[in-house]
Amino acid sequence: MVVEVEAGEDKSLISRNQNPYPDHKLCGFLCTVLSVSGSAADDPTCTLTIPPLSPCHLITPDDHTVIHFQSQDGAVLSPIDPANDPSPRKRRSIPGKVNGSAGLLSQIHALLSHSNGLKVAPRLLHLLPAPAPSHPPRAVVLVDVYLPLSLWSGWQFPRSRPIAASLFRHLSCDWGKRSAMLDRGGEYWQEDANSIWNLPDCHVLGCHLHASRVPHSSRKKRFELHHIFSTLPSVTGKDKFFTSRVIPAHHPPGTGMWDITDDILINILSALGPTDLVRVAATCHHLRSLAASIMPCMKLKLFPHQEGAVEWMLQRERNAQVLPHPLYASFSTEDGFQFYVNVVSGEIVTGTAPTFTDFRGGMFCDEPGLGKTITALSLILKTQGTIADTPPGVQVTWSTHNGDRICGYYELEGNNFPGSCTALGKRVKSQSARRGQISVDILMDGLSYTPSKRARLFDSADPTTAYNNSCPPKIMEPVSTPYPGSTARVVRSTRGLSRIKKNLVFDYNEAPGIGNQGTVEEELTTRKHRAKGPKSSTSEKSSRKAARDFADHSVYNETWVQCDACRKWRRLTDTAVHTASAWFCSMNTDSSYQSCRDPEEPWDSCESITYLPGFCAKGTSGGTEENISFFISVLKEHSSFMNSKTKKALTWLAKLSPDRLSLMETCGLPSPALGTIRYASGEVDTRGFHNIFRAFGLIGELVKGSYRWHYPHGLKNLAFDLDALRAALCEPFDSVRLYLSRATLIVVPSNLVDHWKTQIEKHVKPGQLRLCIWTDHRKPSAHSLAWDYDVVITTFSRLSAEWSSRKKSPMMQVHWLRVMLDEGHTLGSSLSLTNKLQMAISLTATNRWLLTGTPTPNTPNSQLTHLHPMLMFLHEEVYGKNQKSWETGVLRPFEAEMEEGRFHLLQLLTRCLISARKIDLKTIPPCIKKVTLLDFNEEHAKSYNELVVTVRRNILLADWNDPSHVESLLNPKQWKSRSATIRNIRLSCCVAGHIKVADAGQDIQDTMNMLSEKGLNPLSEQYALIRYYLQYGGNCLRCNEWCRLPIVTPCRHLLCLDCVALNGERCTFPGCDNLYEMQSPEILTRPENPNPKWPVPKDLIELQPSYKQADWQSTSSSKVAYLVRKLKALQGTNEGVGHAIDDCHDAMNIKEQTYPPSVSNNTMAQSHQSFCRQGAEPCNTSSEKVIIFSQFLEHIHTIEEQLKLAGINFAGMYSPMHSSSKMKSLTTFQHDATCMALLMDGSAALGLDLSFVNHVFLMEPIWDRSMEEQVISRAHRMGATRPIHVETLAMRGTIEEQMLEFLKDSDGCRKLTKEEFLKYDHEGTRTHRSLHDFAERNYLAHLSFVRTCSRT
Repeated sequence: MVVEVEAGEDKSLISRNQNPYPDHKLCGFLCTVLSVSGSAADDPTCTLTIPPLSPCHLITPDDHTVIHFQSQDGAVLSPIDPANDPSPRKRRSIPGKVNGSAGLLSQIHALLSHSNGLKVAPRLLHLLPAPAPSHPPRAVVLVDVYLPLSLWSGWQFPRSRPIAASLFRHLSCDWGKRSAMLDRGGEYWQEDANSIWNLPDCHVLGCHLHASRVPHSSRKKRFELHHIFSTLPSVTGKDKFFTSRVIPAHHPPGTGMWDITDDILINILSALGPTDLVRVAATCHHLRSLAASIMPCMKLKLFPHQEGAVEWMLQRERNAQVLPHPLYASFSTEDGFQFYVNVVSGEIVTGTAPTFTDFRGGMFCDEPGLGKTITALSLILKTQGTIADTPPGVQVTWSTHNGDRICGYYELEGNNFPGSCTALGKRVKSQSARRGQISVDILMDGLSYTPSKRARLFDSADPTTAYNNSCPPKIMEPVSTPYPGSTARVVRSTRGLSRIKKNLVFDYNEAPGIGNQGTVEEELTTRKHRAKGPKSSTSEKSSRKAARDFADHSVYNETWVQCDACRKWRRLTDTAVHTASAWFCSMNTDSSYQSCRDPEEPWDSCESITYLPGFCAKGTSGGTEENISFFISVLKEHSSFMNSKTKKALTWLAKLSPDRLSLMETCGLPSPALGTIRYASGEVDTRGFHNIFRAFGLIGELVKGSYRWHYPHGLKNLAFDLDALRAALCEPFDSVRLYLSRATLIVVPSNLVDHWKTQIEKHVKPGQLRLCIWTDHRKPSAHSLAWDYDVVITTFSRLSAEWSSRKKSPMMQVHWLRVMLDEGHTLGSSLSLTNKLQMAISLTATNRWLLTGTPTPNTPNSQLTHLHPMLMFLHEEVYGKNQKSWETGVLRPFEAEMEEGRFHLLQLLTRCLISARKIDLKTIPPCIKKVTLLDFNEEHAKSYNELVVTVRRNILLADWNDPSHVESLLNPKQWKSRSATIRNIRLSCCVAGHIKVADAGQDIQDTMNMLSEKGLNPLSEQYALIRYYLQYGGNCLRCNEWCRLPIVTPCRHLLCLDCVALNGERCTFPGCDNLYEMQSPEILTRPENPNPKWPVPKDLIELQPSYKQADWQSTSSSKVAYLVRKLKALQGTNEGVGHAIDDCHDAMNIKEQTYPPSVSNNTMAQSHQSFCRQGAEPCNTSSEKVIIFSQFLEHIHTIEEQLKLAGINFAGMYSPMHSSSKMKSLTTFQHDATCMALLMDGSAALGLDLSFVNHVFLMEPIWDRSMEEQVISRAHRMGATRPIHVETLAMRGTIEEQMLEFLKDSDGCRKLTKEEFLKYDHEGTRTHRSLHDFAERNYLAHLSFVRTCSRT
């Protein structure tokens, strides 16, 4: 099959500038290099066969071989075979991407064959002879790409858009370069002939997307995340070159502000609060520059890198820039028309260049120990009092709170709420676009009501009603008017989200002579004591509010309002309050009732009810606007109860006939039988709609096992307004109120709550920040979180527990000024959509920050995937909100080591990430690391070998080291058992002990019976010896090494594993050479090993008994003995030097020795002051302080026992200690000079400031380098004044030494992990693997015994 790709009568006469497609425009071109075969390949000069600018055809052979170009004279221009590529750079395939020019030609063929409107015109530009006879010559082909003219009227690729996107990544619009290539011909390529032979993987000249001509080792490093993070720009290197000063405008005589020095101005500005500082900074450029370095209400001065970070963060929060979209490439036709192509989706945009709005916030990733907490608090203080920005298009209701603070809120429908399923775009979709709305057809079935009644609810001439401009158009505010002939009390209230005033009118029939105030109060008291019957519902209470009587039938009005938080009724003294807005107890002007904890005021509940929301006068038309709004408000409040059966109950109520409705006045109306209702939270309720019915004002009673509904007691000439209920059920009622806040929500790991609290108390002026710590299940009100605090601290576990797709957490009902996630990298610890991640994404905030010192964990290949959950939290528009753009534009190209992915990643991180590094700071003492390999003592070596023999025995007896055996620890599917085994082996390196081997009992007896059948006398000494060895262990008969679990051969020899493994076909005992019974792989196939690899000694394996391993019992430790010796030496140093330096001048002298000579005295003093204030310990101590870190609780307990015996005082911070005990231990370690060591595990490795520590002992190698950095940074951080010595302990010849060697060999590490990842990842169910998970099989395969000088 031949596909013609050119037009015209004579293709050989086409001019270089002629357009072969009149209805298309030339939009781009590329130059690809192909291999020449055919007649041209036989010509050594390659100059006569194919003339320059010869057009070519795209050929698809019928035998489905490689697609290629063919010239007019029959020369074949095919993709370059990698085997014939003379480039010294090693070729490799790129999964899912262009693989050489064959992929490029396939893309062109696909676009042409699908009738996409795209046209191409390939021409031969240049032929280059081969450098060697074994290699074919090469041709440079120019491919012009044309698009239809309809592109500028909205044309898009109808099919294969991703393929078109891949092609357009390689196109160029450098028309000057194209003209030079056409004009100069072969001369153009002679200047750069080397590029034709040293190509990128796509074989497109000038491509910057695929592997470049960078050496292989250097290219590998370019795609390491650690290297990428280290190359990002840091604010510490940015110097401020501008200067300013105040100049008088008219040079008046005398002195003025311009005569005040900057030092004095800075002292004045430092005394101002956050709001005043902002106002002063807005007056002139000079004061603004001085105020930039001042952190209001902070007790310390920041370091330069912290000041730079605060300035950068303020810029990110104040300026949401509109930036060019990174995935749209710009193109222009030859005559200058612009258009843009999405290099991921293939979408084409003409006219204005596509842009996106950058999010406010970012990733604050200073290395651990550089004061991220202080920097974050400085940012909060800099913006204190700033309220969150309102979203566009929403109406904000403003009100006062606590007397003078202006606060506001707005409402969103459920589908637009950030926590809704639609907003998240994940997993669940609602059945209707307006969830919560009940179909009008269902409600109107068999009823005469029509929604058109709502169009005319009140007569505009009625003087008793008027529109309230502060409310939505359909909400009416009744105006208080006197009722002739009766005494009326007007009670106005709000109810939740309703914004409706409710008039509760009580009709009294007292005689006209009553006018004495005391008589009225006495009558009220009497009526209160007469009140009997069941407790009224909330609606019934609201209808029976009582007030004082006035004489002569005069009207007395009282305004009552219900708190939206505690639901208590409050009597207002200020009748001008806007009851259509949200109202809370804190807004009350009566100081006796300004808290939700205050009791409700007394009221009378014995009078007749003449007005009740949700009811209308009998004989009148229902469907009043007030009642409709009331029902909508109730439904909104109880939206969490909405499910199919609740909706059925509401429909049943709305469709009641007048006769059945009248039963509520007499015997009661039986409740509908709807069965059991189960909510999303798991709660089971057979009457889930009862709460809604009660809120409507109905009374439910259980009579003889059945539920019946009644009208409230005392109802006078009123009936339930079914018309209003029907209208309300046709409206969406799942809107959510969000409270605009000035607060910052800080989410931290549980162990860092006290750290943040301590930092605020220590470094912020008292009373400046209103702090709320929310860590338990008790839920504060949403308005209190939003309006009563400046900082709200909660935990990740609380964040996860608050997530629910149905019930909206108070945390989600606040529009925060700022949300900060400390140690935010934990969001990426799981690649699945966790509750923690969903809740973090659903939070509404103007600014979003992620704080971490280790953005990604130490995992191979898939490291980059851990960034995407963080981008989702940040609401990053390009990649965070679009999974496909992230995977196609960044993740896959980066993992394939394509420059395109690296470029997009660097572009993203440079925009939204800031990181200061210790290496750039000159004021932090050095960190001196070393690894100490220790030798086992006899007891410890024996216990280690006991565990090693059980592991190696498993591997050997699983069909003689066959990883295909399902019970082998080398089997990829045994990753759980393998991980547990690795942990036990590592623990045995730390703690000596004994493995209790459960009595094999019958298994050993079966082995002895088999030996008896082969001639062993049960009464002989050999029989007893073999049985004893199998039960308790013994020395190998060949090498005399002690073995806990010896192997017995069919010839009755007891050998250790090393000796048995020397030969898999015969006994290795000297002089025996007894042959085993071998079983071939063909016969060996069975369920336990469906794919055996080699013959195995059947009789030897079947003879061995199976053992059950019991608990490990620790006894001692070689590491702890070494540790005690080191601590004893440091303890002697403490005793010789003393526990503290009394003279401050001496302390300064010590500090000067830790700084480079170039630091000035002023800088020294300032840094000394900052060190003392930001450090956790005052600078008056020179005693040796030690951190001892271990990941194993058993090891920690052993260390504790040995330290007690050695008389070394220590404190402990490790799980499962209670948080209060941990804080007590930390305080002891900080302030008790005799407490020398802090014993900690990973739960205490985050956030602690222990800058006074100068020794760190890592009791075992740490697999995750990010965790190791966190531990070391507890001491190696700002505030440290002495070099920090870090010593990692490992046992020689063990798995720990293997780990250390593995980490040193970075190239081998990458190779092994990549092979393991590609080979075995599909065989397990794990979603996350660390670097060492992939090395575990290698560890076990090379596991060996350790030897000591003496024999056991």
